[in-house]
Amino acid sequence: MTSRLGKGGMSHVFLATQHSFDRQVAIKILTPTLALEPRFAERFMQEARTIASLNHPHIVPVYDVGEYQGYYYLTMEHVTGGSLKQRLASGALDERSAQSILRQLAGALNYASEHGFIHRDVKPDNVLFRADGSALLVDFGIASNVLRDTSVTESTAIMGTPKYMSPEQHRCQPLTPQSDLYSLGCVLYEMLAGKPPFGASDARGMGLAHLRDPIPLLPLSLRRYQPLIRQLLAKEPTERPKCGNTVISLLDNLTPNPEHYSAPRSHYRSKEPDTTAAPLATRLRLKESKLGMSWRGTVYQYDIYLVADDFEQFQSHFPVMRSALMDWFRQRGKRAKVVTIKATLHPWISGRVKQYLQALRKTEGLEFLAAIPMNINLVGSDGDPIEKLAWGPVENNTTGTQEF
Repeated sequence: MTSRLGKGGMSHVFLATQHSFDRQVAIKILTPTLALEPRFAERFMQEARTIASLNHPHIVPVYDVGEYQGYYYLTMEHVTGGSLKQRLASGALDERSAQSILRQLAGALNYASEHGFIHRDVKPDNVLFRADGSALLVDFGIASNVLRDTSVTESTAIMGTPKYMSPEQHRCQPLTPQSDLYSLGCVLYEMLAGKPPFGASDARGMGLAHLRDPIPLLPLSLRRYQPLIRQLLAKEPTERPKCGNTVISLLDNLTPNPEHYSAPRSHYRSKEPDTTAAPLATRLRLKESKLGMSWRGTVYQYDIYLVADDFEQFQSHFPVMRSALMDWFRQRGKRAKVVTIKATLHPWISGRVKQYLQALRKTEGLEFLAAIPMNINLVGSDGDPIEKLAWGPVENNTTGTQEF
């Protein structure tokens, strides 16, 4: 052994040279104090048997396993390309890298599930890279073969990492290969967005977030991945993809983003700006905010801020607004409670803008707007207020418009 590579909860990993093959290997040695406990020794040897029984290009291979003078060890490939956790430390990955890693991990999980194994701890820490950039799924220390070990589906012990665990893991319910796919969805979201889908200050809060919080929206420029994220992070296992190969198929058949999604929403510009003197700089900014709590959990408000120099510019914002509102309601459902719109424009187009926004509630795909309050604030180009409107749900508001 030449150096220590790392330390985990159960073991130490060292770099060593295997003289019989003249190659460097990683030796994983069970912590001596844990080796005295038969259950930990058995769990460690279980990992060795698990990996040794799997032969896949994206699952780390085991070369040898055994016990020497009370030390339990396994030797495996020495992987030199770092971990996914290290890559994510600097932020989100580019789409090509995220797609490549997803395909490799989905393939590995598909192979493992075909052989009856559930990993139970898929996370960026357990994804390593070879020098050629290919990904490896590692650390099968808590994996089990559900074909031979029914305790996987009957155990009440929580195993895994709360930030990436499926709702059924947090509930100590029976696990299936879809549990690993949920964790894979968390990893995919983090690769695309640069942060995990759910956050909390402690394990209990993290569990509640996975159990109750709506699936977060990706940035608009990445919205074409939202259907895949929605399926992977479904609360119910039966609503997730059936296997890793299904994930790959879904990835291959994603619908490209509409052209107007390619521009960040905070810098969106219409294609045909007004060329008159001193025009307003057209702008559209969209933002979701938490409104409060209800018996369903967190409820949300959607804020739209726009600037338009003429009515055509105002209309040019509509494709982005419509797509974003539809995605928002699809994600939040009955937790979508209020939409607010602040529009800065010239007073002489405010009447047409108001009529247009009223018609928005009857637009195909946006009918839900008629069932929730909409607050409209029209402001002149000089900053002076033009009109404030509060539109209640249609069924509770006979006039449709209330001024205040």
